[in-house]
Amino acid sequence: MNKEQAFNRIATATIKALKEQAEMGKVNAKTTETVYNAIEAAFNQEYLALFAKLDDSKTALEFIAKGEDLDIKQAVALAQQTLSKLAAN
Repeated sequence: MNKEQAFNRIATATIKALKEQAEMGKVNAKTTETVYNAIEAAFNQEYLALFAKLDDSKTALEFIAKGEDLDIKQAVALAQQTLSKLAAN
């Protein structure tokens, strides 16, 4: 997961929420809470993606560690596939 991209997605969600609140012309405790909720939702979305990748990595490592019917080329291929998934997005 690219840290810069994750921060950009969170910043975009925050700016969008701030813009929507400013366009309504009302800034109060309720609108501030709306912005905080947007930030929290964006962070949660990033965490879910991160946990999914962590889960995939754990599964691949466990499979390699057990060595079940894997030759070295297959283990390397599985590791490379997992790394490619981690690099995506």
